[in-house]
Amino acid sequence: MKLSTAFLGIGLFLAVFGLLALANPFAASIAVTTFVGIVFLGSGVLQAWVLFKAGDHQGRGLNAVVALLTIVAGVWLLANPLAGMISLSLLLGAVFLVMGLLRVLMSLATRGAPFFWLVLLSGLASVVIGGVVLFDLGASTGAFLGLLLGIQLLAEGIGLVAFGLLTRQRGY
Repeated sequence: MKLSTAFLGIGLFLAVFGLLALANPFAASIAVTTFVGIVFLGSGVLQAWVLFKAGDHQGRGLNAVVALLTIVAGVWLLANPLAGMISLSLLLGAVFLVMGLLRVLMSLATRGAPFFWLVLLSGLASVVIGGVVLFDLGASTGAFLGLLLGIQLLAEGIGLVAFGLLTRQRGY
């Protein structure tokens, strides 16, 4: 598979799920919180299982604490998805902000390319979304998180489609 095809495919995939999240942002918020809870719970259980299979080793106590905290976080998110949305809002806000800044830097490296502005806009949108979530926590509850997730997925999808078109022009 060509690199450009992969970028285009992933970009379109993200854009479609962004549109779905925008169509029902509250459901997207609950879905994300539930999914993260399942991942944390599964990861914690797997860490604990590996820890006990590994036997005695240096750092075993710290590994046990990490496994226990991961399990507790997973159970908490699954038991309290509405409350978990606030915690995830902060985490996603930080991720969006960092991803956006990196995308802006990537766009500056391709300045003058035909799709430079799409990559730049994608990065700026992520920076704004991350800033809103981090600095206006009251607004980032409930359906607002799903709305931001939809916008973020759409922006990332557009950015990757732009990279796909750019790499296709360059023969990749």
